[in-house]
Amino acid sequence: MVKRRRRKSAETILPELEKIPCAFCKGKGKDPFKLLSPLSNCPVCNGYKTVYVIKPYETCPACEGTGVYYRSRLFCWNCHGKGVAHIRPEEEPEAEKETKD
Repeated sequence: MVKRRRRKSAETILPELEKIPCAFCKGKGKDPFKLLSPLSNCPVCNGYKTVYVIKPYETCPACEGTGVYYRSRLFCWNCHGKGVAHIRPEEEPEAEKETKD
């Protein structure tokens, strides 16, 4: 008999994830430009209306939080249509760590 494992949700695997509304479709779940069909799902959130982002994050500087690449119908290359970009924590150089001790 084969035991099946339960899949863990994103919140239990990475607690630093936060669920936010999709910027590309503005939380509607449908393609905002209706390129393929009026019934097609958003390519960023796949119709779920929300996306997970890693904390800490800030508004995307490339698309200014819209999720859409400037003057086009493509999603932003920097934030992948989420509207926010992850901030990487700055690490202290080794020399500064030694002087603090």
